[in-house]
Amino acid sequence: MSDRKKISLQSIKDAAVKSASAIDLETAKEKAARAGEIIGSKAVEIKDSAIAMKDDIAEKLTELDRMLASSITEYNDAYTLMNDKGVQLFVERTRAVDTISFVESLVNSIANRPKSFDAEFEEIRLERDSFLNTCDFGQRELQAAREAAGGAGAGIAAGASVAFMAPTAAMWVATTFGTASTGTAISALSGAAATNAALAWLGGGALSAGGGGVVAGNALLAMAGPIGWTIAGATLLTSILLFTSKKAKLNKQKNEEIEAVKTNTEKVREIDAQIKQLLDETSAIRTGLSSSCTSCLPLFGKDYSAFSEEQKNSLGALVNQTKALSALFGKTIS
Repeated sequence: MSDRKKISLQSIKDAAVKSASAIDLETAKEKAARAGEIIGSKAVEIKDSAIAMKDDIAEKLTELDRMLASSITEYNDAYTLMNDKGVQLFVERTRAVDTISFVESLVNSIANRPKSFDAEFEEIRLERDSFLNTCDFGQRELQAAREAAGGAGAGIAAGASVAFMAPTAAMWVATTFGTASTGTAISALSGAAATNAALAWLGGGALSAGGGGVVAGNALLAMAGPIGWTIAGATLLTSILLFTSKKAKLNKQKNEEIEAVKTNTEKVREIDAQIKQLLDETSAIRTGLSSSCTSCLPLFGKDYSAFSEEQKNSLGALVNQTKALSALFGKTIS
């Protein structure tokens, strides 16, 4: 083969190799471009998915917060209604004390009255005095709780809850739920024991201080008795929950708080119904007694032996009504 032909064949071969390399390079570039497009598309999908997931989480958190706020509003409404009825019951019972005193003065003014009347009024006085002693107990415990909760170990929330509590509230709570609900008398203790008793009085022993004296919202929600719910009240409960909700919480914790608020709301409504029943009963008997007392006023200072049978029956009914009313002083809500 001539040198010219050899060169020509070599040139063709080199051109073919070069062309093949160019094709491979172009193919590689195309593949790389396509791969880049795929990767970019996937990256966009992943980013969009992450944003959607973040928005979904934020939406769920917001929804839980809304549910918590809504449950707190329901609790506040239920608590307010219960508290109002509790105060009404206390006022009605206080009026009953005055009515009973008027009846007692009327009966004592009557000469030659049956000795059974005196025995009946001895029982009536015991019931009335027990009620008044419970009122005094509530005032003493409130003062003791204020002093104990003012200590370093009780926490800001515990101190605030008793500091703004009115004496009337302490008395209606004590007379409605009974002194046994408060556990150990705070006024009989001192130091750390008094502080613990104050916390127990507020939350049935469920309150715990921590984090610089701030009471945890979920601990308040776990309160074990009506004393705690009532003394803490709607405002304090709301303020603590709003304070603690500013901190990062797991969904599980928020769900637990929502359920706790709902549970307490139902319990408060049950108590509200029981208080209403006792209030209606007390009001009806007291109103009837006041009417009977007015009817018997003409008998004041008279001689029982000179009464007609109708007058004797009226006076006997008056004493029986008085006894029925005084018996309600000892009736408490469990």
